[in-house]
Amino acid sequence: MELNIFSIILLVSGMLVAGISTVIIYRMKDAVQWFAVTMLLVSIWAIGYGMELLSKTLEGMLFWVKIEYIGIALAPGTWIWFCLKYTGLDKWVNYKSAIIVFAIPIITYLMILTNDLHHLHYREVSVYNFGPFPLLKITIGPWYVIHTTFFYLSLLFGNILLLIKFRSADSIYRKQINLLIFAGVVPWFFNISYLLGYRPFEHIDLTPYAFLFTYIFIGIALLRFELFNIKPIARDKVFELITKGILVFDPNEKVIDYNRAILKAINKPMNSLIGKSMEELFGNKPELLEIIKNRDVCEVELKLDSGIINSEFRVECVPILDKKGHFNGMMVLFENISAERKIQRQLQFQADELGRTNSLKDKLFTIISHDLRGPILGIRELIRLTNEGVIGKDEFFEILPEVNQNMDSVSILLENLLAWTSSQLKGEVVEKEEFNLEDMIQEQFLLFDKTVNEKGILLKKVKYTKGAILVFADKNMIDLAIRNLISNAIKFSGKGDIISVILKEKTESVYIRIKDTGSGIPPENLEKLRKKESISTLGKNKESGTGLGLLLVQDYIYKNGSNLYIESTLNEGSEFSFYLSKKPV
Repeated sequence: MELNIFSIILLVSGMLVAGISTVIIYRMKDAVQWFAVTMLLVSIWAIGYGMELLSKTLEGMLFWVKIEYIGIALAPGTWIWFCLKYTGLDKWVNYKSAIIVFAIPIITYLMILTNDLHHLHYREVSVYNFGPFPLLKITIGPWYVIHTTFFYLSLLFGNILLLIKFRSADSIYRKQINLLIFAGVVPWFFNISYLLGYRPFEHIDLTPYAFLFTYIFIGIALLRFELFNIKPIARDKVFELITKGILVFDPNEKVIDYNRAILKAINKPMNSLIGKSMEELFGNKPELLEIIKNRDVCEVELKLDSGIINSEFRVECVPILDKKGHFNGMMVLFENISAERKIQRQLQFQADELGRTNSLKDKLFTIISHDLRGPILGIRELIRLTNEGVIGKDEFFEILPEVNQNMDSVSILLENLLAWTSSQLKGEVVEKEEFNLEDMIQEQFLLFDKTVNEKGILLKKVKYTKGAILVFADKNMIDLAIRNLISNAIKFSGKGDIISVILKEKTESVYIRIKDTGSGIPPENLEKLRKKESISTLGKNKESGTGLGLLLVQDYIYKNGSNLYIESTLNEGSEFSFYLSKKPV
């Protein structure tokens, strides 16, 4: 043997690739193992060719040719097998395909072993002694052409598979595909150059050199950066099956990957995400930026502008760590929980409504057993005592005004009870009609005239419109609502106070405001009223109440297309206002 630079380079780099490929086979699985097997076969080719270049005799050279052809013959088959598995074409990975893929490589190796008998692979072999060191000179046979054609077609087929399968792969995976194609194409060009006669010293083949240097580069990338740790085909399948939106940030807080579901969550076009920073995407959500930048596992719920009104999301942050625990990026998952939260709010609303209904039911029984029963029993007792002569005629007439006042309260109470019961029944119909609102209010003034005079209250009407004021609503509901509002104002007003019923006509509606200068409503009770909770407090002259009146007012005004607006200042007075529509033209 004779040392030379060509053989030394092949032997050193071949052993390096053999070591790298062995480690990859041991550490990695599935398709990547087949890539590593291809690397190992190329290293056998290189080592065998390196030993061939060291040999001085024809017998020695032919011995090492048989060794190197273990790699030369089988490498095209393992390359195709790798491409099939890597691109997810598992249906083609079977025994029949294995026979088709490896039939020619096996025959080629058998041809090399028995070439002395048929000379189908090499027609002639001899030693070329006109170079810097002895070289093997060959004359190719027909099977050499078949093998070379298969070799080229294998490389071409694998590269076409990669290009077709991953032509639309995300940019983060394109370096994988480009490197794989590079690994298949570059040695191809060197081998074509060899066949065309462009070779050092007429007989040195540079193809194994090209394979070795390419595979050293890819092998280091595989081990150091786990270049093919996730196959793009697997990644695509997994990502698109996940209904949660996913964003992957690198250590510099730039987007490097995402799935389609995230586009609905953050309302961004597909081609504008890669390379975006966290601030660009979530600059208006500092709380989200803060939890992502903490680089810890966490979960938060917030609203995002996803192009859908009131979109609520559960955001989960998961740091990506390497095997040594070093931070490599952050995965952020977005789950739309709008429907879930809507159902929860509906259930909570129904639970609150049920609670309020039960509270009103209890209050109703209290009213019937006390507020309604008390005055009736009092009248019955008065009649009994009068019949027995205990109470004289003069005393009876002296008590009668108080009895009359109690009966007025009972009358309003009964009316409210009947109205409330009706409002709780299914199928209550709102019968709208056009009527004169001013006439209705005048009737209410006549009803309360005696009461306001006795309490020293001024009840007045303020009208900002000339002519009749006509509204389109359920007359009975509005009548009861206005009567309760005036009665309530009288209850919490005293001598010298003023109650104003203000009417203002607008283009399509009429504004009604009932204002008093009475005792006002405490803030805690005002909040309860706005939440439509029942409250009962004593009036200025200790008048009792049931708390049903204002609930009915709110309910009836809402059913007529408006809302009751309540404003009040303690010890200064209260204002209740609402709108009623005019009859459509």
